[in-house]
Amino acid sequence: MEIKKYPQVGETLYKEVLDNGLLVYYLPKPEFNKTYGLFTTNFGSLDTRFVPRGGSDMQTFPEGIAHFLEHKLFEKKDGDAMNFFGALGANSNAFTSFTRTSYLFSTMENVEPNVELLLDFVQEPYFTQASVEKEQGIITQEIQMYQDDADFRLFFGLLQNLYPESPLAADIAGTPKSIRRISAEDLYENYRTFYHPGNMTLFLTGPFEVSEMSDLVAKNQAEKRFEPIVPIQRAPFVAAAPIPTNNLAFDVTIPKLALGFRGYDRLPSDPLLRFEYKLAIQLMLTMILGNTSSRYESLYNQGLIDDSFGFDFEVAPQYHFASMTSDTIYPIKLAKILRDTLKSYKIESDFNLDHLMIIKKEMLGDYYKSLNSLEFIANQFSSNLFEGVTFFDFPMILSSLTLEKIEKHADRFIKEMVSTEFIMNPK
Repeated sequence: MEIKKYPQVGETLYKEVLDNGLLVYYLPKPEFNKTYGLFTTNFGSLDTRFVPRGGSDMQTFPEGIAHFLEHKLFEKKDGDAMNFFGALGANSNAFTSFTRTSYLFSTMENVEPNVELLLDFVQEPYFTQASVEKEQGIITQEIQMYQDDADFRLFFGLLQNLYPESPLAADIAGTPKSIRRISAEDLYENYRTFYHPGNMTLFLTGPFEVSEMSDLVAKNQAEKRFEPIVPIQRAPFVAAAPIPTNNLAFDVTIPKLALGFRGYDRLPSDPLLRFEYKLAIQLMLTMILGNTSSRYESLYNQGLIDDSFGFDFEVAPQYHFASMTSDTIYPIKLAKILRDTLKSYKIESDFNLDHLMIIKKEMLGDYYKSLNSLEFIANQFSSNLFEGVTFFDFPMILSSLTLEKIEKHADRFIKEMVSTEFIMNPK
């Protein structure tokens, strides 16, 4: 077992890889009463085209199948896994993103039975065609519900502009038409390919003894049989050229703007540099557009933005983009100002060392506050983007980012980025 200490945050992380390939992290937190477990597979909505385990040809599966599979794994022959967790005094849930699917529980009692239940229910699939057809109706209702959510439609409208003709442009849950094509055999084929322990990560944190928990997990896995580890052959992520602008008439009172900037350059191959790159762009955006910037104050005072204004920088192995959103009565004017601000970020008055130090202190404060959330910590470890670089390296990387380093990363992103805008207008 590998042990890594992080004196700056007062944490010790234990890591081991079991014989079946399962990557396990243990983070003991003796001062807490709650235990939190997260079991994640590197399988998300982007993974619709791949070579199934044991096959030789690429196959395409319906959009939304990863999310559908997440729903169906809770259903067992003798009942619902959520009810089993409830009987043990635990809360349970799951979520699917573009690149991963995670199953989780939190509890203050019956820790060991809950850990075994988490492992067992995810690793024992049970699908029938009848139950699949029943679930199709349930998920169709979920999809239709989100279609009435203006912010949801705004975000996916932007993604459809940024990455057209790609899985990223599709709703994570799929469409009513796509999920009607999902069969029980499709679910088993996807399960066999992506739910092998060698493609999964277990993260456990709470007031437990690491050696005892490690023995429990190892014993549970040793009692199960798994096929040999084989590399998963995914189709390359491909998207058409961005659509410069698009709009949608929707039931809103004032227009909504979503502005996106798609990065074309390759991400740094080194995990530390990738983490640094992501953080550098976030810092740059906060310096020029955050609520402590003069640009934000000017836009707010002019009535171009309101409290809904926000921005983000998304980074994954297949894609990366910056996004800005706001309710605004002047969407075209605001889009132009934001584009110009980003392209000429170096001449913004707030892009300076003093402002950087203020933002760093604020970020660091938020980071240390987040260490009180076991859920937040666990979710940071469920992504494979940064490999050996962990959530606990954040303070070190943040302190190492100088104004010059931020400029270097920002120039790299801005040089080849392409912008797009999606505007939602009142009907």
